[in-house]
Amino acid sequence: MIKGIKIHQAIYYGLGILLMKSVSLIMLPIVTFYLSPAQYGALELMLSFSNFATLIVGFGLVDGLYRFVGMNEDPLDENMIIANFITLALIIGLVSLAIGMSLAPFIVMFLTAGITLFDMQLLVIMFSFEGCIAIPLAWLRMREQASSFFLLTTSKVIIQACISWFLLRQGLGISAILWGGLISILLLAVTLLFMQIRETGLNLNFKLVPQILSYGYPLVLSSLAAFALNGADWWMVAAVSSEHELGLYSLAKKLATISIILIQPFCMWWFARRFEELKKANGLEVVANKTSLGLALVLCFATLICLSSPIAINYFIDSNYQNAIIYIPWLLTFFVIKQAAELINMGCYIKKSTKNVMYIDFATAIIAVMLCYLLSEYFQVFGVILSLILAQTFRVVTFFIISQRTLELKYDWNKLLLLSIICVLFLIIIPNVINLYLQLLLIIVALLVMSAFLYLSGLFTAKESISKNKLLMKLSLRA
Repeated sequence: MIKGIKIHQAIYYGLGILLMKSVSLIMLPIVTFYLSPAQYGALELMLSFSNFATLIVGFGLVDGLYRFVGMNEDPLDENMIIANFITLALIIGLVSLAIGMSLAPFIVMFLTAGITLFDMQLLVIMFSFEGCIAIPLAWLRMREQASSFFLLTTSKVIIQACISWFLLRQGLGISAILWGGLISILLLAVTLLFMQIRETGLNLNFKLVPQILSYGYPLVLSSLAAFALNGADWWMVAAVSSEHELGLYSLAKKLATISIILIQPFCMWWFARRFEELKKANGLEVVANKTSLGLALVLCFATLICLSSPIAINYFIDSNYQNAIIYIPWLLTFFVIKQAAELINMGCYIKKSTKNVMYIDFATAIIAVMLCYLLSEYFQVFGVILSLILAQTFRVVTFFIISQRTLELKYDWNKLLLLSIICVLFLIIIPNVINLYLQLLLIIVALLVMSAFLYLSGLFTAKESISKNKLLMKLSLRA
């Protein structure tokens, strides 16, 4: 039974993922100094397209790896399974590179004037190799090689930051950021692929590959829908506002994204293990407890970011970006609901088909697009944000209902409700605090209060149980 998260692994994952995911945040004061809001908005527009393409290139392989290895009963088959996954990742990466390069001239025609064909070609190479590094990194997490994960991801971040900074100072603008990302990704991909192939080799099992693709293709289709909820919003904002306003929105979303980055160490640890923990005798209690902990952490991180954002914008970001603060609370609300949906959807993933995920995401995307069309005309940027919040609310409710039918989990709703009230109280106080030192004091108090709540509530420790849920879980899998 899990008594708690392994602290040393959590620290390694925490530092590694925070640096890897937040390199753009670390560089934010520098980037906003060298790029105007319009240029920064154009950069984020390109990166949103890259994120969309990466989801397709990934082909749901990471989720498939967790499922196929996690539910595998024979440890001797693990190397064969991972060899098939890494081979598929390489094939998909090469195909996406060829297709991306051929489509780049057409794509750049629909982007803002500040983006060149060469910039788009750099971006294509970047997202083509993203899938090749995702599988080896996921394998490191599954084998709990946290120190190797930390060393590799940290090296990538340092290289990327140094190259980007140097090229920004040379006046390369948007291209400086793209070169930094590309060189660091190529170096990491070569290193990870060498380590992975040396350990497991390459393989294509023509009985296993169709199962992997069958599991992954609904997730690819879902990624298309997911783009409408977290990526296409840049396109929608660009359509209803100026390039300057797009830059402000991009900065606000970047700061709000910190709440998601902070929860990633927990998610990376938990998502890689939750199927294995479910197979244990007390699996349902452990999964429910850890999911409740994840929901609580999301609430805490979002509150702390909302309290800290005024300080970050006023004292660390160029003055041209000051008005971005008005979007942050609403974007944080969106991210909290989005992450909640990712945490409570396990019941949709334990079967051999993920079509339910595809259907939910497509329905959510349709709702989001329709609401954006209706609301953005009247409320501009706020209409886009409100549309995303409403659509994501539909998604989390639907995921919860369908997931509970397959895998009934008893979450700690009373504790989560109490924590929500505590977070709201802090958010009510902050607008009335103008003095910097009082703002810092409020943040420290909030951190202490929420830490004490998490510790005293017992969310870090799974409930003791002697129930025979393993049999129940097997029955659910056969359904």
